[in-house]
Amino acid sequence: MSSSPAQRATFRDVFAVREFRALWFSQILSAGGDRLALVALALLVYDRTRSPLLAAIAYAAGTLPYLMGALFLSGMADRFPRREVMVAFDLVQAALVTAMLAPRMPLNALIALLYAVTAFQPPFDAARSAILRDMVEGERYALAAAITQSTFRVMVVAGAAVGGLTVALLGARPALGFDAATFVISALLIKFGVLARPAAATPVPSALRQLSGGIRALPGR
Repeated sequence: MSSSPAQRATFRDVFAVREFRALWFSQILSAGGDRLALVALALLVYDRTRSPLLAAIAYAAGTLPYLMGALFLSGMADRFPRREVMVAFDLVQAALVTAMLAPRMPLNALIALLYAVTAFQPPFDAARSAILRDMVEGERYALAAAITQSTFRVMVVAGAAVGGLTVALLGARPALGFDAATFVISALLIKFGVLARPAAATPVPSALRQLSGGIRALPGR
């Protein structure tokens, strides 16, 4: 029996996978763009209204709409090919952010569009998490999952800081335009950097259906 220890996967092994690099860069763009849009619109709302409450409502787009999108839309990642899901939702989000650049857009419409952008993020995230298993296996998958989770946490903080700096230097509207561009670039990275794969053979029930089933299974119901 050999006494040499088995070679363990490293971060270098994970980043050696071309598909993962494309997926990782697209995550940085998407997460950074999300934070940028939140900061830009919150500051834009405050600049127009001087209302901290309305600015907070705009910034709340980072949480509440995401939960709603996770309940109603995340199941699409299993019903359709995952690469196509990611590309489609990147382009939808780019179109929504571009619509926010229309002149004299009412504030309530701007906030509604931002909420829609955030609500369309969960199916993208679900597809990315699922396709990751097809790209890397074993220890490399564990490392890849850790990288994506750490990247998201870093981008939540760093993206807000960079977003504030970008808005300060360029203004809110150019920052929103930059956000729209990040979604387009992310879609191109995924389209040409990730292999096409068929949809899941056995789709997982949507989060809403799983939640309903769990409630029905509670004692006394």
